[in-house]
Amino acid sequence: MSGSATVTSKYSGSKDRILRTLFCGRRRFQIAWLFFAVLVVTCRRYPSAPGLAICFGGATLRFVANGFVRKEVVLAVGGPYAHTRNPLYLGTLLMVLGAAASVSSLVVTSAMALAMYANYRYVIRAEERALQGRFDVRYLRYCALVPRLLPRPPPPARALLRQINPDPGTYSFSLALARRNRAFESYLSFAGMAGGLFAVAWCRAFLATG
Repeated sequence: MSGSATVTSKYSGSKDRILRTLFCGRRRFQIAWLFFAVLVVTCRRYPSAPGLAICFGGATLRFVANGFVRKEVVLAVGGPYAHTRNPLYLGTLLMVLGAAASVSSLVVTSAMALAMYANYRYVIRAEERALQGRFDVRYLRYCALVPRLLPRPPPPARALLRQINPDPGTYSFSLALARRNRAFESYLSFAGMAGGLFAVAWCRAFLATG
């Protein structure tokens, strides 16, 4: 999906309240646990290496992105934010789909992809409205330069990004910032997800041969 020069919303009134209830706040954590429960139920084999590699890549993307984002202070445009406006969400998407692909069928993985799309479609649009209100024309320029979720090569020139955020200190990864943003939780989530799926697969194999 690509950016645009304007940020609009087709959600309003009662529909907006329903979608906010479904996808925002603590509900997103509940959805994550639901995804994991689906993986546990559908797991019939040990996680495959390619799927785990995608999942780990998503965790790494989230870790790196957290070293650039200064929430509600300045507009992050460095690092992965020069390629996608939502690297944290893209990282989570890769983690979920990688884990699903490592143990589940194509049908289950596709269903989870559609569910994630429905979730992020609303959440991202809601956040875009808030960011436009905070950063105004600078955010609109950013939307015109960088796609919403899926990167497209090549990234915009650094000179164009500096017109949006001229602070040179925000273009380098900060481990201290990553720590403040609890970036290491991405790897803990990966370890918990992979370990849980291995444990489920082992239990199923043990029961089958017992």
